[in-house]
Order: sequence, then C-alpha cells, then structure tokens
Amino acid sequence: MNHSRNLLVLALLIFPAFTGCLVTAQSIIRHPDVDQPLSDKWAWAVKEATGNKLTEGVWIGYGIRRWMGENSHMGSFNSADWRSRPSLHELLYGQKEFPEGELEGEEVVRREARRALEGKKKGEDEPKVVKGVAILLGYNTSSKSFSEPVKLIVSNLSLTVDLGNRPLIWLGNASHDEGVVHLEKLFGQVPAKFKEKLLFAISIHDSSQRAYAFMKKQLNEGETEKLRGSAAFWIGQADRQEDIPLLVETATDDRSKHVREQAVFGLSQMRSEKASLALIDLAKHGTTTEVRSKAIFWLGQKASEKVVPMLKEMAYNDPDTKLQKEAVFALSRRKDGDGVKELIQIARSHEKGEVRRQAIFWLGQSKDPRALEALAEMVRGK
Repeated sequence: MNHSRNLLVLALLIFPAFTGCLVTAQSIIRHPDVDQPLSDKWAWAVKEATGNKLTEGVWIGYGIRRWMGENSHMGSFNSADWRSRPSLHELLYGQKEFPEGELEGEEVVRREARRALEGKKKGEDEPKVVKGVAILLGYNTSSKSFSEPVKLIVSNLSLTVDLGNRPLIWLGNASHDEGVVHLEKLFGQVPAKFKEKLLFAISIHDSSQRAYAFMKKQLNEGETEKLRGSAAFWIGQADRQEDIPLLVETATDDRSKHVREQAVFGLSQMRSEKASLALIDLAKHGTTTEVRSKAIFWLGQKASEKVVPMLKEMAYNDPDTKLQKEAVFALSRRKDGDGVKELIQIARSHEKGEVRRQAIFWLGQSKDPRALEALAEMVRGK
C-alpha cells in the first residue's frame, strides 16, 4: 500500500460522557518523523497534498510550546463546543492537553469561569504554564503551488478549531526560530492584508530573537501604516523593557498618526512601572494632542500608584480643556473606585463648568456609595 496513505488517519472521536454519540470526523495526515527540520517537513507536506489530490483544500500546520498565563487562551473559546467537539489536542494526540480528571460538561465550564475570575483579580500575578499553540495555514487547490496561503488559524491545542472538514497535514512541533524563518518566507509572498495576520503569528514565537528583529523591521519599513502600527502593538505585547525607548520614540516622532497612536497602545500593554512612567510622560509632554489623549486614556487602566495624582493634576491644570475632560474620564475608569475621591473634588471645585459637569456625569455612572452620597449632597446644595 502507498506509505503516505497509511499516514492518513481518520480521527473518529466518540465522547459518550458528553453526548453518547459520534461527535466529529477529521482527517489528519501526520509526518512520519517530526524531529526533522520544519523546512523539510513543510516540503513533504506539499508533496503529500499534491499526491493525495486534496481537491477541496488542505491545512498544513505545526506547533510551538510557549509560556502563557494559566487562564489565557489564543483562538476561539466557546463553552458550547465542549459538549460536542474535541479539542485540537484530542484530534492530534487522542487525549486532552490538560486532563480534567472527573470533571465533565458544566463542571468544566464553571471551573474555567472561576479561573478566569481569579485571573482578573490577580492581574499580572497570574501563574504561567507552558502551553501548546498551533499555527495552521489553509490552502485552496488554486493556491499558487502552496506558496500563498488563504487562511491562518493560531490556536491553543486545548481549544476546538473549525477546520471546515478539510484535511490537516500535521508536522509536529518546531522551534521558535524555525517557525519565524518559515513565516518570514511566506510574508514576502502574500498580500498586505494577510501580512497582518502573519505578523501576529510571528510575534507569538517570543523565544526567538528573529521574531523581535522582524517586528522592529516592520515597524520601520512596513509597506502600509496599518502593518507598521500592528508591529508597534505586538512589540508592546511582548513586554520587553528594552523596547520602551523604541515605542516612546515612535509615539513622539513617527510620521504617521496611526503608528504614533499604536505605539502608545503598545506601551499600555506593558506591565512595568517604567512603562507606566513613559505613558505619564507622553500624557504630559507628548508632541501631539492625539498622542497625549491616547496616553491619558490608557493610563486610566494602569495599576501604577502615580497615575491618579497625575490625572488629577492634569484635570485641574492642563491648558487644553479637552484633555482636562479626558483626564476626568480616565479617573472614572480606575478599578475599584480608585478615582472616585478625585472626581468628587473636581465636581465640587473645578473652575470650568464643563469639566465639573464631566465629573458629575461619570459620578452618576458609578456604583460607588461615595459617588451617590456626593451627588445627593450636591442636589441639596451642600
């Protein structure tokens, strides 16, 4: 028999604990030696797709291992799928990536909700674990000799993935550097819109210095403003302290408004106090009103203790009334009522009526008892 056809595995997975019936069918073609270099495995996959005459299209994919928050996911998370569809890890390896023991159905959903809630409370203290992530590229039969993919899926192996009943040629895991080299090659062959998707895929190979170098190259030389702005955002997502000066310089001096604002957004994704201080400086001294406005907005969501006093100071003393009002809005977005005291003071004492009205409006949106009491006292003239 043809060797490659022996590698075609029809994954018919049955989950009686969920539905007691057949759940899904997905054809998987596995590489016989996943320890080979990714470039060799990919060439093999193209031959397999051609040889098996996969006329309805095909997925070719590989995996990487990366550190992620225990409760974080990449891909589509739908609790309803848990009842009817296997995860990608189950399709590929016949078992869950993280077995749940005796938990089933709604118990699993409740546990995930509890973990997500705990993650929100803990914020940046969320424990990190190593998780598998799949990078899947979809091809039509008309895709120019498999040089130009038409779809991209990036997903944790622990999640369900809709492959549209098209076969998946699975190449096993690759190193982060191998993945970046391969995706860089594809990057030069696809339209600009698809480049943005590949940029994200490259960015998650965060153990590779090549990935960071590529992000910086696209920030400086990307063919569209949107691509350059995306690079700024993903650089921020990587949360490397050495990139803070680059993002500050971009937010200050870049020729594109969009790229400047995305650099501010990227800074807001960084968790360090140094990044918060950089945002504060941009809010106070940014070269454009737009950059200052974006910095103020994102400061409303930063945990630094220096943020509230700075926003209060801007609300009172900035020469731009528009930015004063935006500082008031940012105070209203502080977690756990952190800015309510300052909003009450502004509502009572600010010299500009429109800024006072802005503070009163946001106090009215607050459920904090202090806000309600302050509003009631204002109504009574106190």
